[in-house]
Amino acid sequence: MMAILPQVTEKEVFVVGTMAGPGPVAGAQCSPYLFMASWQNDMLSEVVGQYATEQGYKSVVALAPNYQAGKDYIAGFKRYYKGEILDEIYTPLNQLDFSAELTQVASYQPDAVFIFYPGGLGINFVRQYNLAGLNGQFPLLSAASVDMTTLPAMKESALGVISGSHWSPDLDVPENKAFIKAFKEKHGRMPSAYAAQSYDAALLLDSAIAKVDGNLDDKEAFMKAMKEADFKSIRGKFRFGNNNFPILDMHTMEVVKGDDGQVTLKTIATPFKDHQDAYHQACPMS
Repeated sequence: MMAILPQVTEKEVFVVGTMAGPGPVAGAQCSPYLFMASWQNDMLSEVVGQYATEQGYKSVVALAPNYQAGKDYIAGFKRYYKGEILDEIYTPLNQLDFSAELTQVASYQPDAVFIFYPGGLGINFVRQYNLAGLNGQFPLLSAASVDMTTLPAMKESALGVISGSHWSPDLDVPENKAFIKAFKEKHGRMPSAYAAQSYDAALLLDSAIAKVDGNLDDKEAFMKAMKEADFKSIRGKFRFGNNNFPILDMHTMEVVKGDDGQVTLKTIATPFKDHQDAYHQACPMS
C-alpha cells in the first residue's frame, strides 16, 4: 500500500483498500482517491488495549514483527491501554520459532500478553504459547492473529485467546447472516474477516457504480458516490470519515468451542461504538 499508493492516486486512479490501512495514509498522506473498505491498522489493536484496561490488567508484554504494521498495531494497543508495557518485542518477519521470546515473556510475569502475528506467524506463536503452558498463566490478547483463517490450524491451542475486530461470525446483522450462509454453501467453510471486508468492498463499488449509471469517466461524481457509501454493510453500519477510512463499531471476541465442537470466535464485548482512527485529524480533507 505504502509503495504503490502515490504512483496510482497521483494519476487520479481510484484505490479501494480491502486489507491493511497504514497510519500515514490515514493522516497527512491521505488521498481523495483512496477509499478503505476494511480498517485503519491501529483500530484492531486499539479495541484490545481498551479491553485490557477494562479488565484491570496492570502490566503487559507486547510482541509483533518488525515492520510498519507491527509498529502500528503495538502503537494502537498502547494508545488505549492504561497499564504498564513491560517490554515491546519486535521479531524478524521470517521468524517461526518463538522459544526465546516465550522464555523472556515468562520472566516478566505480566498480567497479560498482546500479540500481532498474522498468518503462519500467529499459528506458530499460539501453538508454542500453549505448549509452553503460558496460556493458563497469562491471558493472550491479539489483533489480526487469531481469526477464521488461522483457527483451523490452531484448533484447541487457541481456546481462551482474545481478539479484536470490526466483524465477527456471530454479529447479529441480517446481511451478515445471509453472507455467512451463502459463503458456507459455496466454499464449505466459515468466512474470515478478510472475506467479510472484501465483500463489503464489492457492495461499496456496486452502490457507487449504480449511482453514476456506470459512467466512471465522471470522477467527481464517482468520488461523491463512493463517499456516500450507500450500501447495507454486513458489519451493520458503515460510513467514511474525512480521510475516507471507515468509522466502525469495534468488538472483542474470545476463542471458544461452537455447538458443532469446532473452535470459533464469540463476541464478548463492543468497547468502541462509531470508532474513528487516530490519524484523521492530520488529513486535510473534510
